[in-house]
Amino acid sequence: MKTRAGWRRFLPKTNVTYKQTGADNLEHILYTVLHDAPDSRWKAADVEWLNGAIEMLRYRVQSAAPSEKAVLLQALLIVQAPRAARAQAQMDAHKHGYHNREKRLFELIDFNDTFVDAVLALAPHERAGFAQRLYADIRKFSKQAGASVLSDEQYEAIVRGLSREIAVYLAARQLNYEARMTSRTDDALGIDMIITNAKTRNQLNIDCKTPSAFRYRLEDLVKEGRITDDELLKADEEDYITVVNRHNNERIPVTIVCIRPERLGEIKDFEFSDYRPIHQLIEELFAGQQQHKL
Repeated sequence: MKTRAGWRRFLPKTNVTYKQTGADNLEHILYTVLHDAPDSRWKAADVEWLNGAIEMLRYRVQSAAPSEKAVLLQALLIVQAPRAARAQAQMDAHKHGYHNREKRLFELIDFNDTFVDAVLALAPHERAGFAQRLYADIRKFSKQAGASVLSDEQYEAIVRGLSREIAVYLAARQLNYEARMTSRTDDALGIDMIITNAKTRNQLNIDCKTPSAFRYRLEDLVKEGRITDDELLKADEEDYITVVNRHNNERIPVTIVCIRPERLGEIKDFEFSDYRPIHQLIEELFAGQQQHKL
């Protein structure tokens, strides 16, 4: 793949000592992206010029030392934001499909995946206020890039949805379980994360839902004939259900979990305010797995 000469500065350098703070590094990276921007950036709909910077930042993330990864992921996320804003605007404007829908959907999914990676790369104390700081950086960069920006409501919806998944992931790690977030670009089964008991090797494929989305999914499963009305009522009471999905001739159990604030408490800065309820639920899911027959 050929790249413009301007993007070469994104390639990893050796024998370089970084004396700047993380914020200074972030500001420098974003300045470099804007410095190499073509004049066409002032056409608000044209964000394709960002693709080269996105690919180079992605390359740097893959080869970065742990100490540099958090800042690079934040830079990647901010540079992806104009594409995500365009994708979200087109999805909102054309509910029943539109040209390049699959490509736009991928760009929004890509932004969400990077958001999760960026949060998980932070030290615990850095999570406080991160979403607000990030949005300020996104708004500033998007304006300087001549691009549209995610609205307050759109950004809040993304953060709220991803916060639930991140909070469950962090809770599982607190219990010393192995946990891995799945990439939405690869995910055809609605699995948000895989939690594994390292001792028994038992595994949970988790799909996190809001209360309304959980109920909607249960009703769909009834319509599809995959669960009964009694199973719906039981799931409604327990806030979870395990169904078996078929994928490439495999039968894969997926546990759909309702993240209900009344039961699990509030989430702030990507963590549950009280870990005890979610810990209890995760243990319950593993215990129930023993009785679940595929």
